[in-house]
Amino acid sequence: MSIFKVPENTNIEATAQRTDILHFMDVTKAEGVTPEAEGESVWCQMGVGWQTMTESPAAQTKERKFINEKSKRKNITSYAPSFAFDALLMFNNPAIRTVYDIYTKRKTGTDAVVPMVTVDAFETPVGGYYPARKGKYAVEVSSCDDDDDMDIKGNFNGQGDESIGWFDPVNGKWSDTEPTAQPAQTSSDTEETE
Repeated sequence: MSIFKVPENTNIEATAQRTDILHFMDVTKAEGVTPEAEGESVWCQMGVGWQTMTESPAAQTKERKFINEKSKRKNITSYAPSFAFDALLMFNNPAIRTVYDIYTKRKTGTDAVVPMVTVDAFETPVGGYYPARKGKYAVEVSSCDDDDDMDIKGNFNGQGDESIGWFDPVNGKWSDTEPTAQPAQTSSDTEETE
């Protein structure tokens, strides 16, 4: 038996804040958005304008009881993830506009699906990349109303399995493999390049 030893200078009571989990939507097909290179995705952070983004993994379970045990066993068999959202209708924001266009144009099927990335920015980055999940989500708008500023509410419903990888939130780059840290530049490296 061994006991977990906390690494020195580690605060095990540190808590992730809401601002430490980032969400991005692929807005490459949005009106007025032009990728820098052909085949490249344009990612828009879902921050300003988005009032809530509540994830529900919705684990699906199955119970079994064996003849030699008094208690049942419950296993996780799959997931049906979704994000409940509430956003101000900031119509110049490409991510919010994408959701609004799906709603107003009554898009269905694959036309109502958007790629999204969720980033754990509380983790230590490697070369500017953070651990992240990428998936496709069907946009389900449930309401668009309010007394003054318009609110658009609904759910992003998961479509199949998510990819686990790494995301650079500054440059909007996805990597399926863990990036390598860039070596620190020394003064001799600087002298050689000058």
